[in-house]
Amino acid sequence: MGLVFKILAFVIYFVAGIWGFLLSLGIVVDHLGPVLGAVAFILAPVTLVFAPWYEAVANSDWFLVMLVYGGGIGATMLYFFGSVLDED
Repeated sequence: MGLVFKILAFVIYFVAGIWGFLLSLGIVVDHLGPVLGAVAFILAPVTLVFAPWYEAVANSDWFLVMLVYGGGIGATMLYFFGSVLDED
């Protein structure tokens, strides 16, 4: 039974991670332009970490923070719940 929760956790990790990455990259490219956005992606990928927080504070749009960080926290909880169920 725990395997179901672990698989669900990995699906959430993947979906939230890819979706959040693409939205964050879009924010960086919108503000820096395509050339500087590509440079920032290659040389300073930490800009993708701050992009959800920038969007939340500057535009009051908390969706990206909830998607990236909430998805990670929720998936981690599901994974540990699955691990507890498998320890029989």
